[in-house]
Amino acid sequence: MSGTPPTPRIRVLPDAEAVAHHAADTIAGRIGDARRDGCDLHIALAGGTTPRRAYELLAGIEGSWKHVHLWLGDERCVPADHPESNARMVRESLYANARAEPPQLHEVPSPLIPEDAAWRYGLEIHGRMPGVVFDIVLLGMGPDGHTASLFPGHPVLDVREAPVAPVRGAPKPPPERVTLTLPVLRRARFTLLLATGAEKREALARALAGDASIPLALLGDGLDEVACDVAAAPHGG
Repeated sequence: MSGTPPTPRIRVLPDAEAVAHHAADTIAGRIGDARRDGCDLHIALAGGTTPRRAYELLAGIEGSWKHVHLWLGDERCVPADHPESNARMVRESLYANARAEPPQLHEVPSPLIPEDAAWRYGLEIHGRMPGVVFDIVLLGMGPDGHTASLFPGHPVLDVREAPVAPVRGAPKPPPERVTLTLPVLRRARFTLLLATGAEKREALARALAGDASIPLALLGDGLDEVACDVAAAPHGG
């Protein structure tokens, strides 16, 4: 089974640190553009080590971010202070330095109940974001090709209407999660995927070839840019 191969811009960078710097620079530039234009900016954030490093770098950038709304591309159904919480990771990294006018972080409500959390988060997104079109979506990818909490073969891949869906039985712990859905990811204005490490190379190559068993491939032309290190680059970069 094959899908429409994504045709993103591919940036192969020396290592994970360089990938994190590229992500931070890209996001900071768009935040600056929105500030200049006097408009709000809605960003969906990814979990993971390389995104976390990008957030740490963003924390050191000065200036008002009161126009920035931060959302979670997915969240684990754990308490807010749990080490697996993506919201906690964002608070500890992107909010590490005091900012006079910080961005607004929209955390997933009622995270311990996936169905309630997905429904309430979807309502908040609809209320804050006309058309439910994110300005930036930052994605990571697992060795199996999952992105956000969209796992291979999981029924959540078939969701067509809801912007946020509950996930039960995820193959990666914790098994209960909520995630943005494929239609929302596809229509974002700019989607950037970060992939680092040799264990990601095969899945990234298959996704870029349009292998529809890889959730990332289902983004099609909704994937705008891939920033990867040499180890993750298809064909060795």
